[in-house]
Amino acid sequence: MMLYNPSLEICKVLAIKNNKEIYNETFHSGINILSGRNGTGKTSILQLIVYGLGYEITKWKNEAGSCDYIYLGIKINNISITLRRNINNKEKQSISICFSNLDNSLLSPIENWMTFQYSSSYGNISFSKKIFELLNIPEAKADSNNNIITMHQILRVIYGDQSNPSGYIFNIESFDSAFKRESIGNYLLGLYDNDLYNDKISLINEDKKITKLIAKISAIHSIIGKTSFSTNENIIENEKKIYLDKIKELNINILEKKVNILGTYPNEKKSSENIAKKNILIKTNLFECESKIREMMYDIDDSEQFIKELENKQKSLQDAILVNSSLKGFIFDTCPCCQNKLKNRLHNECSLCGNELIEEGTNKNLLRMKNEIDLQLIESNKILLKDKIDFNNLKQEKKQIRTELRKTIVESSSVITSLNSNNENLLYSNYQQIGSLEEKILHLDKIKELLESISLLTNERDEIQLKINRLKDNIEKKKNLYRIREPEIKKIISEELISILRLDIGSEKEFKQAETVDFDFASNSISINGKSAFSESGMIFLYNSFKLALLLASLKKEYVRIPRFMILDGIENGGMEDSRSKNFQKIIHDKLLNSNVEFQIIFATKSIEPSLDNCDYIIGDTFSENKKSLNV
Repeated sequence: MMLYNPSLEICKVLAIKNNKEIYNETFHSGINILSGRNGTGKTSILQLIVYGLGYEITKWKNEAGSCDYIYLGIKINNISITLRRNINNKEKQSISICFSNLDNSLLSPIENWMTFQYSSSYGNISFSKKIFELLNIPEAKADSNNNIITMHQILRVIYGDQSNPSGYIFNIESFDSAFKRESIGNYLLGLYDNDLYNDKISLINEDKKITKLIAKISAIHSIIGKTSFSTNENIIENEKKIYLDKIKELNINILEKKVNILGTYPNEKKSSENIAKKNILIKTNLFECESKIREMMYDIDDSEQFIKELENKQKSLQDAILVNSSLKGFIFDTCPCCQNKLKNRLHNECSLCGNELIEEGTNKNLLRMKNEIDLQLIESNKILLKDKIDFNNLKQEKKQIRTELRKTIVESSSVITSLNSNNENLLYSNYQQIGSLEEKILHLDKIKELLESISLLTNERDEIQLKINRLKDNIEKKKNLYRIREPEIKKIISEELISILRLDIGSEKEFKQAETVDFDFASNSISINGKSAFSESGMIFLYNSFKLALLLASLKKEYVRIPRFMILDGIENGGMEDSRSKNFQKIIHDKLLNSNVEFQIIFATKSIEPSLDNCDYIIGDTFSENKKSLNV
């Protein structure tokens, strides 16, 4: 049997109440049937299963809602994990995950369990995101409010809720919208994903960025063009050196003249000295600020490199998990190294090395490592964001210090001009020249900063242009891909549904003469030969048949994101005759019999088709009034 990803399989279900097991059954791949009279707890088991997978139950069966915990041992893409969810009649409960099968997970220490909330907040990962990640399917937006598709939304399609009114593809919920349903439906059919949506949004944002950058570059060129300074960085550095040498020469003259005016004009001298001290303090602050900026640049660069390494490790581990799952059970006849024929091994030994095969061991360790890296990425991105904010604050602080320095130079000049002595005039004339030269140096630094800004902005513009080109290419490729896929997958679903309906033994002639099928996720409806209203039992049959057609389509096209998994409850609702229900069960069996792709379908019935009434299909005992599903 082939394994298409994403795939989901329920392996074991355990319900706990008052620290006591009240349900403990093993499920299997293929067809799973819960059999028993009405009121014996079939729906309770299905509610517990879908709730454990992340579905929100609004109308609990009393027995199911009274449980304390539900444990699900499941396989996701052939990887064994265990889910645990608390049942306390509160909405949006978290899910805890242990990367092992259910029996081993129950014996695992608490540190082996990781808890994920219903929704992502403050950088935390939601359980839907984690399960999607394990299923190897992307996140996607469900509506224009940036709400993300969740496990609950997927289960609205692949779980046929008994309490749902007949005639709807999606299980009914409050605050629903046509746009949301269309997004979810297209997502499951492989016609929509977040990458296309995000690429379109990114293209709009990048276009805005490049427009602003071009405007900034033009403005800076305009400013520099209006000055008398050179635009060559080497010439600017040479001019700075000349000014600094001149300042050094003037400082020597000042020291020589200070001796002659010692004690004269004490008030002005004191003011000048105070301003000089202030200048020194400001320059020291400027130096410290620039040092911090350089250090912060190195820290940001280190963080970005570290995050890049983590992302590469994350991708490598994801690839390793997929490869390991694909190779699981692969039997070598010949040694890939020396090409000699290998010895026959036992079923529980590796065909290559002969070591005992440990179920899930490798993938369990890989998944743990990947989760550790996921957490490191979250923390590292938080640190990087904080560093970038601090870096921007330091750049603003540097600008303020430079402004303050210019003000003190002007203040120094005003004090100097108030003195009249010839010697002092010469002394303070030197100060004025120093102030003027320092002002020129500041201007040169500013010009150099502007030139550096042009260089950085130009590089940024070029990078954004490359990104825009890539986005346009990706968008066009995806659009072309989905243009091909949409008619293909819709044709497959329609053909499968028509073939199912023609096998029905009910009274709807449109089913027996089905020629055309129209289904629309947005309007939540299906029509056969242009007709969408049938008898109550006919509507039940139609919508369960549609879900079966979705499952069959997922076994034909790997790009479909329905996880080769379906749950049907209430196939006998609407006053359906037992014979019609049994015929539908036989259709399920016959349609899935020759599938070469692994799948799982779970359904409940009170009137089982005789050919399916055996332990190959029935899960546990047939429930009765004296022996209900939950031992409460």
